[in-house]
Amino acid sequence: MNFTLMKYLKRINKVNIYKIIIFLPLLIYLGERSLIAYDEGFYALQAKWILNNENWVMPMWWGDMALDRTIGNQALIAFSQKIFGQSNFSIYIPNLVASFLMLFFTYDLHKLIFDRKYSIVSPIILSTTFLWINYSHLATQDIIFSSLITLGLYSSIKFQKDRKKIFLLMSGLWIGFAFMMKTYLTIIPFLAIAPFLISTKICFKKLFWVGLIIGFFPFLIWSLKIVSIYDLSIYSGLYKKLIYLSEENPFSNPISYYLWNIPINIFPWTAFSLIGILSSIKSKNFIERYFLFFFPVINILLLSLFSTKTPYYPLQISCLISLNTYKGLINTFKNKTIISKVIKYFNFCFIPIFLVVLVFYLNSNFSKFIINSNDKLLISSGIILFSTAWLCVVFFKSIKNKIIFALLGPYLITSILVQSGTLSDRSKELRIASENIIKAEHLNNKTVEVIKSDINSTNAHSKIIKISLMMPNIGNGLNDLSELNLHQYAWITNSNLEANKKNKIKIIDDSKIFRPWKLVLREN
Repeated sequence: MNFTLMKYLKRINKVNIYKIIIFLPLLIYLGERSLIAYDEGFYALQAKWILNNENWVMPMWWGDMALDRTIGNQALIAFSQKIFGQSNFSIYIPNLVASFLMLFFTYDLHKLIFDRKYSIVSPIILSTTFLWINYSHLATQDIIFSSLITLGLYSSIKFQKDRKKIFLLMSGLWIGFAFMMKTYLTIIPFLAIAPFLISTKICFKKLFWVGLIIGFFPFLIWSLKIVSIYDLSIYSGLYKKLIYLSEENPFSNPISYYLWNIPINIFPWTAFSLIGILSSIKSKNFIERYFLFFFPVINILLLSLFSTKTPYYPLQISCLISLNTYKGLINTFKNKTIISKVIKYFNFCFIPIFLVVLVFYLNSNFSKFIINSNDKLLISSGIILFSTAWLCVVFFKSIKNKIIFALLGPYLITSILVQSGTLSDRSKELRIASENIIKAEHLNNKTVEVIKSDINSTNAHSKIIKISLMMPNIGNGLNDLSELNLHQYAWITNSNLEANKKNKIKIIDDSKIFRPWKLVLREN
């Protein structure tokens, strides 16, 4: 045990402490937090009911069983809150840990595929990609799922290079754990890596299957528990979710969706990532060619076959996008071709100048954008810092200095966004209003109910999720106001209030921020 600990401490020392500190402004936010309704609010609220009802088996939604997904992420959030206390910060701890792990394995992937030189660059690129940094501050399972896939990629490559059995075990382990997070969607990265596992004969090794079985243990135990307590028929909800994803639904998009969505979501690294992936297909190194070109391409093609397409599904290849970006960045700086010069001056001259002009427009009297003064100052400062850093790139001859300033711009603007609370305190006004009402009515030790029949629209549903997350103790929901006990609080809408005029219902709060919901108290 002591030997293992010393080995771990040596490993940390090799990474260097400053390489960890770099990411703290991007990932750690200690200010007040508030959640959005979908999807993080969904998981956080289910975690709240896990703790309230001590039900760690069946995901619940307003007192009803909701088995359209596993309980993996909800259980992690609930476990975190059980250890660190019920707070908005503890909700994010599982995602925070997964974010650090993903950056760590991206760092190691860089060393495996390229070399030790500039190995910190790829995780910095990843952490300054809008898609990744946005979801690293959301309490969803997407970053956790993506970190497990990154672990799988790293383990498979590491075993192929070093032949150490621990990595063979881990190359199978991640699949089961990932299945507990995203169930059937795990099939996509598995199919994408399958040709590599077959060609290298990794999947024919006993330890790979041992790891796979161990990884599936949590899902297997949870499944058996559900079947023993409830009924086998209820388990079909997981399969129905797969059917839902494949059919037409509100999240349906055309097959070309990711061709434009991914480039937008990886800004400002779009051009360099494209250069990297196009050059990777020509690589003579099999590992580099497979994981930087074939794996992401297969992944996107498979995702495109689903009717459901969302911006966050490509998160599972975001570590590879950052590696391709690094490669494209180096190629652009090293090459003296006309194309490289055009790309360099477009990105490091035109884009910064355009953004500076945009800042002046936003702050002018001609601007039609309605932005409050604080946000305007924040956005303007971030853009100016970003543009200044990128303009400096063209004046340096050293590739090292070019890389530093290319990273500095996105790093500064991303850090400002995170530390301002923009990515963490997303329902600020609602949070403050909720805190005031909790204090005024002494709700810390009282259970507040919700009239479920009033959840009759998307707006009402979204708002009540956010409100419920703010309440210290939220009930499982009531079907009707008549079920509300004496001296008990509840959130209702106007329609229900009008229908219950005969009951002595006191309106406690009818603020605009809570509408269409009102907080009421049954007095008599």
